[in-house]
Amino acid sequence: MSPESILKPLEQAHWQKYVDALSASQKEKMNEVFVSAGYAGNPQITDELLGLYLCGRKTAGSSLMEDFLSCGERLPQVGDHWIYLDSSGTPRCILKTEKIVVNKFKDVPEEIAVAEGEGDLSLAYWKRVHSELYMPFLKTWGVENLDEAWVLTEFFSIVYR
Repeated sequence: MSPESILKPLEQAHWQKYVDALSASQKEKMNEVFVSAGYAGNPQITDELLGLYLCGRKTAGSSLMEDFLSCGERLPQVGDHWIYLDSSGTPRCILKTEKIVVNKFKDVPEEIAVAEGEGDLSLAYWKRVHSELYMPFLKTWGVENLDEAWVLTEFFSIVYR
């Protein structure tokens, strides 16, 4: 899928700056990658999360697989690129998905809480915050028991600022 087909002009310009900075052999591969743009969580917390990515404390983010599946959205894959938008919709950096792990909510390991870089980095904090984030949408996503829902965690690297 061509990035131009799904990105707004400001996002496309940011992507093009990244591609222009690559070597010729790297540029050839960019036609093959999936690129999306958006903010993390919700607009109220996205700037805080952006700061965690930019300082290197946050290297992962988690979503419920049922969210993607209920909307018919493509599941993230290793090699995907994400143009991170701040709360005003301005592209701030580009992240690349390096690894994906899937766990049931009840089985999420502490290393995911640490990689997400939020709060006190504990699993208890991660579960509380993510429960609060997901709870309003569970019925829409067809989830009856959050503990049995599938959590998809993407591990990222920043490839462009």
